[in-house]
Amino acid sequence: MGKNTLLDEFKKSIPADIKREIDLSFAISDRIYDILKKQKKSQRYLANALGKSESEISKWLRGTHNFTTQTIARIEAVLGESIIEVTGKHKKTEYVYVNLRSDYSISLQPAKCEANEVSIGYNWISARFNESKNALSDC
Repeated sequence: MGKNTLLDEFKKSIPADIKREIDLSFAISDRIYDILKKQKKSQRYLANALGKSESEISKWLRGTHNFTTQTIARIEAVLGESIIEVTGKHKKTEYVYVNLRSDYSISLQPAKCEANEVSIGYNWISARFNESKNALSDC
């Protein structure tokens, strides 16, 4: 058995979900790197914008970091571009987040602003609107 055969056998033994996880991890880090390169921004820029060290960003871009959706969202916000996209049929929803001090009150008006769901937390309110509604122009 030669080296290539051993390597091929090893590759075949890796479960499909692990292969996919590795592919996704490298695709995400490649996309971040490509956006930085296109925008002529450095890893230092990204580190400073995210409040991280340059060495941590460097580790992320090696392709072995397990990105959370929260981290991806923060990077997308800093870079102003999408890193990943979810495919398939899904409803478009609009979210509105408002931070209020505890001594403020709020009312949702006018009536044409029909939210499917309104959540009120300790210091925030969010509303989810129908796909056909535009939260910014209808309200």
